[in-house]
Order: sequence, then structure tokens, then C-alpha cells
Amino acid sequence: MWNFLEDHTPAVITAQCHIESAHANEKLSLPQTAVLFYMHGGEAFVRKNYKTRLISKRFPRFLASCPVYLLRHHPLCFLDGGRGAPQAVDTLETLAALGVQNVICVGMCGVFAGGLTCGDILIPSKAFVEEGTSLHYFPSITFSQPDQVLHQTALQTIFGAKDLPIVSTDAVYRQTFFKENLWRGQGAAGVDMETSALFSVGAFLKMHVVSVLVASDVHPLAQGEESWQWKLSGEMRKSFFEKCMGFALDVADGCGNLL
Repeated sequence: MWNFLEDHTPAVITAQCHIESAHANEKLSLPQTAVLFYMHGGEAFVRKNYKTRLISKRFPRFLASCPVYLLRHHPLCFLDGGRGAPQAVDTLETLAALGVQNVICVGMCGVFAGGLTCGDILIPSKAFVEEGTSLHYFPSITFSQPDQVLHQTALQTIFGAKDLPIVSTDAVYRQTFFKENLWRGQGAAGVDMETSALFSVGAFLKMHVVSVLVASDVHPLAQGEESWQWKLSGEMRKSFFEKCMGFALDVADGCGNLL
């Protein structure tokens, strides 16, 4: 919608340009594989349960820099991915400029399909685009998809995970009953704010991207049912992080055989 076929001009600012202009004194070297947390507590869990090292206090993305860490004895870094599609893609573009090739996105989604419950893990095979960021990279796009090898590996590694489509939106407070019914009709089971942009821009940048999401809340399917509320417990969160890190280590340690 905002990507024009006749536009052959370069970007005014690029991730590489920003890295060099704002952080020229810090030469950041990252491994090929990164875990991005799009939910609270992920980095703290990894630092508590694994041997890690701080690489930099200021990951040089455009929006709100953050610490980036390395797992000792493994070619894997991890950091907070941000919130919402623009910051998620800012992080992804910056990782690409720093040489990262494989990205495992760990986050939450609300679910609105029957049979799902809080704590279920979704590894979406597609994400319908209702965020605006993707439309700056492609003239037209309805949905985006993960790297197929990482997607299948995640499904095989994370026991009990469900292969279900989701929707990514910019407007948290416009998820109406009408819209969620339309989304169900498309086959979608959950909604977040980042995944479709991560998939689309990952493909644009020729990166390998996959998303692993935990159902943080269950939406009522019709007016009059039990209202929305957070129900993701600390134990559910811990179990989810453990499974995601097990998968991430498999990818990082064996990426030469996977991709």
C-alpha cells in the first residue's frame, strides 16, 4: 500500500547507517542465531538459568536500545525484541545488518478459537497482515509465512505445539467480536502485534525467521461469555521459556545441518 513499484530510490536512513552513526565506537559481533523476546521475563529467565555474558548494554536499533547477551559455549545471542510491528522490524533490520541469519521470536498471543486454552503453544504457519509495517516492504500482502525449515523443526522439537495461523494487528482495542469472527473464518486462531511483520520483513531480508507463541489469554467467542482477562501463570511462562530455549539451542548448535 505504501511501497511503490516506481520507487527505485534508496532509503534515507538504513540500519547499517544508524549503527555506524550512533554507535561508531562499539564494534558489535553477533552469532548467526538470535532469540528475540516479545514478552516480559524472557531475558531474565535465560540469565538466571543459563551461563550468559553481556555483549553490549546498547543494542543499536533505532527505537529504544536494550542489552544484548550471549549464551556461553553456544553460538546464540538473545535480547528483548520490542513491542509492536515497527520496533520488532527495527530490531530485525538491525540484526540483519550485524550478520544474524536465524531468528527465533518468542512471544504471546490472545486466542479466539474453540479448543484452545491459556498456556497452549502456537507455532504459526502463516500470519495475516493487519499491521502497517509490512506494507512498506511489499506493494500488496495478505499474509506472511515463517522459514519452512525452522517452522517444521520447531513443531518437531516443541512437544504439544499447535500449527495454527494467527493475525497480527496494530490496534489492540479494535479487536471486535465481528473482526475476530472474520479472522476465525480465515482459519486464524490467535492475534498478536508482531509476527506478520517479522515473517514478511524476514523474507524481504532473506533471513530465516520463526515465531513461537504462548496463549496468554482466551477471548470470549461471543458477547455475554466470560470476559477477557490475563491468565498466564508464572509456571506456564517458565515452562514456555524452557521449551523455546531448548529449540533455540538445537537450532544454534546445529544450524549448519538445518539450513
